[in-house]
Amino acid sequence: MLAQRYRLFTRTGHALLSRPAGQPLRWNANAVCRNCRFTTQQSSPPTTTLGEASPTTRVRFAPSPTGYLHLGGLRTALYNSLLARQDGGKCILRIEDTDQTRYVPGATESLIRALDWAGVKFDEGPGIGGPHEPYQQSKRLELYKKHAETLVEHDHAYRCFCSPERLSLVRLEAQKSGRTASYDRKCSNLSKQESQERAEKGESYVIRMKIPDGKTVVHDKVHGKVEFMNKEVDDSVLMKSDGFPTYHLANVVDDHLMGITHVIRGQEWLPSAPKHVILYNMFGWKEPSFAHVPLLLNPDKSKLSKRSGDVNVEDYRDKGYFPEAVVNFVALLGWHPGSTEEIFDLDGLTKAFSLKNIQQSNAVVLREKLDWINKMHLNRRAETKEGLLDMAAMVRPKIEADLGPLEKEHTDEYIGQVIDTLKERIKNVYDVPTLCGYYFKNPTYTSEESVAYLSKVGTDTLLKVLPKALSELKSKSDMPLEKEEAKQILKDTADEHKLKLPVVMNALRYTVSGVKVGAGVPETLSTLGRKCVVDRIERVLERCKA
Repeated sequence: MLAQRYRLFTRTGHALLSRPAGQPLRWNANAVCRNCRFTTQQSSPPTTTLGEASPTTRVRFAPSPTGYLHLGGLRTALYNSLLARQDGGKCILRIEDTDQTRYVPGATESLIRALDWAGVKFDEGPGIGGPHEPYQQSKRLELYKKHAETLVEHDHAYRCFCSPERLSLVRLEAQKSGRTASYDRKCSNLSKQESQERAEKGESYVIRMKIPDGKTVVHDKVHGKVEFMNKEVDDSVLMKSDGFPTYHLANVVDDHLMGITHVIRGQEWLPSAPKHVILYNMFGWKEPSFAHVPLLLNPDKSKLSKRSGDVNVEDYRDKGYFPEAVVNFVALLGWHPGSTEEIFDLDGLTKAFSLKNIQQSNAVVLREKLDWINKMHLNRRAETKEGLLDMAAMVRPKIEADLGPLEKEHTDEYIGQVIDTLKERIKNVYDVPTLCGYYFKNPTYTSEESVAYLSKVGTDTLLKVLPKALSELKSKSDMPLEKEEAKQILKDTADEHKLKLPVVMNALRYTVSGVKVGAGVPETLSTLGRKCVVDRIERVLERCKA
C-alpha cells in the first residue's frame, strides 16, 4: 500500500499527487476520445499478474549507450530476465540510443559484454536477431516519425516552433513565480493550417504531446495505484528537431510493437509513467503491466551515481568479484525471497523470484554485504576441484601483475590449493596476492610488519626451533609434506625444547611467511611444500647467524 501521503519528484520538479491510503480511484471507462479511444484513466486494471510469468510473457531491458553498465541497470536487466525465465517467456535487449548528445562510442559493446559476464541472457536483440529487428532505436527513426505524425493528425500532439531562447525565458519566468518549469502550450493554439505551412517552409520544430484534461492513474505492481492530475503533467517533446524521438515516444511505440507485456524499470521513471499511459490510450493500445523498482542509495542515503565510485559492473569485475556474487547481491537490493535464504545462484533466483516481494523503500548498497556474499560463493566454488581450478585461472593474471612472473611449479592446481587453504580468511580471490604473496615469492622480512613480528618471535627462539624442524623435514625429503606430518613436526619440536606449541608455530609462521596473520600453520606448510619450507628455514637460519 502507499504511504498515507506519497510524493515523488522528477528532476524538473513535477510531483505525483498524494492520496490517503485505502481509497482506490474509481475507473472511468466512459471518458473516450472520438478519434482513438483516449481515456483520462485506464479503462480497467491490467489483468496480468507480475511474478507469475506465462509463455506469452515478453519483457525488455532497454539501456542507453552512454557509458558503462550501472549496478541499477544490471538489477533491472536481471529482474526482467528472471521473470521471463520462470515460465518460458522472452527477454529482449533493446538499445535506446536516440539521445545523440549523450551517445558514447563503444558503450553498446561494453554493455553487452558486462551483461554476458553476469550471465544475463537475451532471446532477441543486437547480435541475436529476432522478429522485431532492428533492436537499436537509431535505426527505427521512420517508424517513430510515422507514429508522431499520426498523433498530430488526430490532435493528440502538435508542432512547437518555439526557439530555445523563448523556452529559456518561459522556464525562467516559471521559476521566478515559484511554478513548476513546464511549457506554456503557446504553439498548441496554432491552427492546423498555420502549423502545416510553417513546417513546409522549413521552419524548425519539435512535436509535443497534448496532455488532456482530467487525471491519469498508473497501476504499479510495486507502488499500487498512483494518481496524477494531468494539469501537473508537462506537454513533453515526442520528436526533436533533429528527427530523433524522445524516450517517451520511442519506448511506448517499441514496447507495443514488440509485444512487451511487462515494463520493469527504475523508480525514477514513475513520474513519467502517466505520459506513457496517456500515449498508450492515444494510440488505442493496451498498456503493459508496470513495476517501478526502488532506487539504489549510497550508505549516506544519497542517490547512487557514477560520481559515487564503484557503481559500474565492470568495477566489480575488475576487483575480482564473482559474477554470480554480484548478481546475487543486486537481486537482494530491494527484493527479498520471503525466507531467510540469502545465497542464490541464477537457477535459485529464477525459482525464488517474484515481483510481489519487491519493496517500495529504496535500497542501500553496502560493500560489506557484497563482500560477505562473495565469500559465500567463494566457499561454494571451493567445494569442487573444477571450482578451484576456475578460481585459479581467474586470479593468475592478478598474481602475475602484482608479484611478477610465476615459477613453473605454480600451476593452476597449486594456486587452487592456495585458495582452498585460505578460503576461510579471504573474501575475494584477489586477496591472495594482496595478503598472501608469500605463497609465490620468498618473504623479504624487511617490512615494518615483519620486523615487528621478529621482535615478538625472537631470534633465539628461531635458532632453537628451526634446526629441529629442518631435520624432521629432511628426513622424508622424497615425500610430499602432508598436513598431519606438519602438525607432528610442530608438536615434536615443542616437546623437545619444552616450549609451548604456539611459540613453535609463530617461529615457523614467521619463517615461511614473514607475516603474523594467515591460514593455519600446518596447512600453510603443507601447501607451500617440503622443498619450499626447507629452503626458507635455511635462509632464515643464515640471517639469524649473520
